[in-house]
Amino acid sequence: MMPRMIDLPQKLVVEIFKRVPITSLKAVRSTCKTWEAITKSWVVLGAAARHEFLLGFVKMNNKVYSLRYHHQGDVSVQQVDWPNQLEISSMVYNCDGLLLCVAKDLSKLLVWNPYLCQSRWIGPRGESFKASDICVVGPVISVFRCEIYEMSSSDSSWRVLEEGKPEWEIDVHQRGASVNGNTYFFAHDRFDDIEPDADGSIPVDGVEDFLLCFDFTKERFGPRLPLPFHSYNEDCVTLSSFLRGDDDEQLAALFGGCESDFFEIWVTLSVEPNHVSWTKFLVVETGGPIFTRLNFKLSTYFGGSFFVDEENKVAVVFERVSYISISAPPPSQHTAFVFGQAGYIQSVNLGQALKLQHFSPYSGKHCQALLPPLVCSSSFRPTLVQVS
Repeated sequence: MMPRMIDLPQKLVVEIFKRVPITSLKAVRSTCKTWEAITKSWVVLGAAARHEFLLGFVKMNNKVYSLRYHHQGDVSVQQVDWPNQLEISSMVYNCDGLLLCVAKDLSKLLVWNPYLCQSRWIGPRGESFKASDICVVGPVISVFRCEIYEMSSSDSSWRVLEEGKPEWEIDVHQRGASVNGNTYFFAHDRFDDIEPDADGSIPVDGVEDFLLCFDFTKERFGPRLPLPFHSYNEDCVTLSSFLRGDDDEQLAALFGGCESDFFEIWVTLSVEPNHVSWTKFLVVETGGPIFTRLNFKLSTYFGGSFFVDEENKVAVVFERVSYISISAPPPSQHTAFVFGQAGYIQSVNLGQALKLQHFSPYSGKHCQALLPPLVCSSSFRPTLVQVS
């Protein structure tokens, strides 16, 4: 008689579930009450599985895809059914295994727990959110720099934070990265507070850039923290988070000069709301013929999202690529570039990039645009946090 799944030892069933995509757990739970109980009482993606592959999510063409990265350099994506009933403007990951999605029409937010297959819709305090809002998810949801939504409170309503005008600003394309329950941002001096040159231009050397932490416990930003580089207005700067070992969450920063033939990635040795120390992780020279062939270029404002695999000394950068052709130009492609030591590089095609309508927070107008992929930083860690 052939053995049945129901006859398998629970330990073996859990090992099987470790290989099930996190977005397929809803189907698993609907199979029988035993499997539902196992998957809801166990956080099945344990430390051992993270040594084999990383899980995450990426936004492409206004849709959400699950991401799986194997340490051999293989990157694969799969569109998920939920929350793709909604066209996504932006997506911010991660705090305690939750994803925060912003509707394309800015009418609502979606908080999603992929592990528990739970979600919650959240409306704005006024008529709608703004394209310039910077939203993050933590123990509460914050729309910087003015409002907080407390999901755990009895009334679950927006609360206005009383803060004066800061002496810094966070550009609207900067998403930040969550580390140990707090969110870190790349920020700089306010341009309107800087004395212009005689010709009316802003002296770029006079603009200080730095790291800021929003402390959800204190509900305020901490002091300015140093960065290991100095950037200018057209440079690409993005942040990501990663796990060192099994549970030591750290921060990573990518910096690419707009007129330079290299980019570099730094990682923190330690990071706290009022302290940070850095070490260089990877430098990639982008001026060689292989980069010309791959047509790799960091997008200034919306590109350069990435994650790092510190243990294997690898970084994966997500960009949109338009290949040069003597015939009709091929469509632009979403691409993951895997960079390693000693000049190692591999490109993985993730699918066609579609030209879609977007609302530009800079011009305040709708426009057709091809945007690069936006990866959620850090490896996904399932959570039992209730959101519904």
